[in-house]
Order: sequence, then structure tokens, then C-alpha cells
Amino acid sequence: IENGATVMSCDSRSLSTLLIIQDIQKRLYDEKKQTMGSSAPPKPVSPITEILDSRTRSLLDVVSCSAYVMSNQIISSVIAQVSEERDINCVLRELLTAEGSETYIRSVSKFVDLAKEDKMSFWDIALRARQQREVAIGYKPAEMDFREASLLIINPPDKDEERIWAAGDEIITFALD
Repeated sequence: IENGATVMSCDSRSLSTLLIIQDIQKRLYDEKKQTMGSSAPPKPVSPITEILDSRTRSLLDVVSCSAYVMSNQIISSVIAQVSEERDINCVLRELLTAEGSETYIRSVSKFVDLAKEDKMSFWDIALRARQQREVAIGYKPAEMDFREASLLIINPPDKDEERIWAAGDEIITFALD
């Protein structure tokens, strides 16, 4: 917090900025909807805002904002995990610092030659990612958008069941540059 600003004033600025962005998005969406006629444009993405004070969460419900990050809560959770289990610190440092691994969305073709083979399990994909010094943590089928694939994206169920991989499928990985 800079220049003597309070937590509440920072949250107020974040919330007012969020409302302005949502208003601009709504207006642009309505304009596109009118000009496109019967085919509606895709819904705009939800902006994510950082909230410092947990008391601000009730205001987010009033303005119908479900995309926010409670950064102080995340920091508290990390500290609690490290205090319970010191060994987790190296994993969290790798995931949460700028010098550590980054998250990538890769084409399945990076790990599978679809012309030669297309049927394998997520574990097989994870092994191939590991051989390229990456860690596969999930996937998104080409025919689904990210919202529809939310249960598959991170830590997918049935990792050992074979599925047919297709062009456009994406693999979510952690990797160094």
C-alpha cells in the first residue's frame, strides 16, 4: 500500500475500476448485439480484481462479481501451510515466484504425433510432458470452452482411462522458460 492509502481505499479503487470495466463491457456487448442481429457475440470475459480486506467480499456479491482474488487470504494460507509442513515451502516458492515455473497451455501435438497415434491416457501425456521437463496438470478438449471443461482442466478425473486426442486439444503444464 503506497502513499498512506488504507486497505479499504485500495479496495474501493479496485471495486470502482471493476464497475467501470463491467459497464464498458456491457455497453460494447449491447452495441455488438444490435449490429450482429440474430447471431449474438460471445460474452465478454469477467475481469478479476484483487481485494485486500475480507469485509469487501460482501460488496462484491452486491455488484455480482465472482472473479476476485483475496491476496491477503492467499498469503495467510501459504504461511499456514509452510508452518505446518516446512518441505512445502520449496514447492510453493517454485509455483508462486517469478523465477519459478510458469503455467503454459500447450497444443496436444507437442506431446503426441496425432498422425501416428491418438489414443492414450492422461498419464501417458503426463509422462511425455515430463520427458520434456514439463509437468502436465490438466487438459481441455477442443470441443469445449474453458468454462465447460472446468472439471477437466486441473487434476482431471480418470487419468488412467484412454481417450482419443484430437487437434485443438490443449494440455496445461508447468515449465521453466
